[in-house]
Amino acid sequence: MVTVTIPADVKELIAKRGLKESDVMDVVNTAAQTGKYIKKGNDGLAKKVIGGLTVYVVSDLSGSGTAVVKTAYTHKMALGKIVNVMSETDWKTRDGKPVAQGHVEMEYMTVNRTGPALVDPSSGDSWVEEYLAVKTLAAAEGLFEKKRA
Repeated sequence: MVTVTIPADVKELIAKRGLKESDVMDVVNTAAQTGKYIKKGNDGLAKKVIGGLTVYVVSDLSGSGTAVVKTAYTHKMALGKIVNVMSETDWKTRDGKPVAQGHVEMEYMTVNRTGPALVDPSSGDSWVEEYLAVKTLAAAEGLFEKKRA
């Protein structure tokens, strides 16, 4: 179990985004237990699907057994297989393998598209960065929901 600290400004941000602090802590602790996260310097990016949302948490992992949450965000699109792998990024897997920019299959409300993501070709896993999730994916999800209504 990791001691998770969420600063006041981050608590405010996650509340605005409709996230529960308990879900944020769950993502961090699950990543610590499973080792499934990527790193850039002291920052770790972890994700977990909770109730139809993919919840992401970026936290500072420089302390032993502690994590300070820097941001958290979500998206509703389901990520599928990697479609292509482009250039390497500064992100690395926990065992030091490079994580690349690429594209993955995405599905929401029976609509399938290809979208940009961070990809690990060795494991087939992928992550969506914050700027994409809170802007582009949120807008696309909203459009799909309006068309469905």
